[in-house]
Amino acid sequence: MIVKTSAEQRRHPRVPLGVTLDISMQGPISGKCRATITDLSAGGMTFKTDADFEKGMTLHLRLNSELQIRGEVRSVLGPTGGQRRYGVRFHKIGLNSTPTN
Repeated sequence: MIVKTSAEQRRHPRVPLGVTLDISMQGPISGKCRATITDLSAGGMTFKTDADFEKGMTLHLRLNSELQIRGEVRSVLGPTGGQRRYGVRFHKIGLNSTPTN
């Protein structure tokens, strides 16, 4: 019998990263916070933050002024050292098309 690990079940390979991003939530719980990406793939990412999210929440992520991502919290790990790790599946990735002067 072959048992697959969670890493083998991913569709896309993940790359370690240490980039900061901004997160905003909308709806009954709204607000903004910052997080650090721990790994990234074409379909999702893991990040750590001291913010408190729940599995199933929709987050709006911004990596810079142009790249915006909408994703769903799929896993919650921690807390470790005051921060939790969140796994997010991407639903929409887009570029901000607001012209600059």
